[in-house]
Amino acid sequence: MRKIKKLWWVPLLLPALLLVVSPVWATVPGDVAAGLPLEEVIANGLGAGLTPEAILAQALDAGADPKALLKAAIARGIEPSRVVKFFMDRCVIDARLKELGVCTPCQLMRLAVEAGLPMEEAANALMAAGAKLEDVRACLRELGYPGAETYTYTPPAPPAYPVAVGPTFPGWGGGGVASPAR
Repeated sequence: MRKIKKLWWVPLLLPALLLVVSPVWATVPGDVAAGLPLEEVIANGLGAGLTPEAILAQALDAGADPKALLKAAIARGIEPSRVVKFFMDRCVIDARLKELGVCTPCQLMRLAVEAGLPMEEAANALMAAGAKLEDVRACLRELGYPGAETYTYTPPAPPAYPVAVGPTFPGWGGGGVASPAR
């Protein structure tokens, strides 16, 4: 009986450990300070319900390398235009980013391509984020894209919506059949 009283805390240990390692409890600055890979930092932030922009801002404020952060965000699957737009907006207020070379359209496009994005998708991301067509074409030329002069912006296709099926019971809709009462 005495042993049971001494070990009352053992059943509480596993749930407590699970809470500690859960991404919900993780913080972006803490993950950056701990030296976690930036893709993991982003995944933890998304798991905690943060927006991509909040994750990127907190990671930069915590001292993350902007180039590596941009590449990790794109590699992690965050919409490239959101990532590019974030950096374009952040460059307006953060002089450090200009010094580190992540502010011009060509620098952003180069980093997106290095992250594995095809050149045309990187160009489309820049256009969706508000870059000028002339600047994007100049970047494409600089990167050796064939047909840079004829590049035109192709916006992303809207998501496919599933076919909706109406109710099958008579009356109150149900496929557009007139009610026998009419």
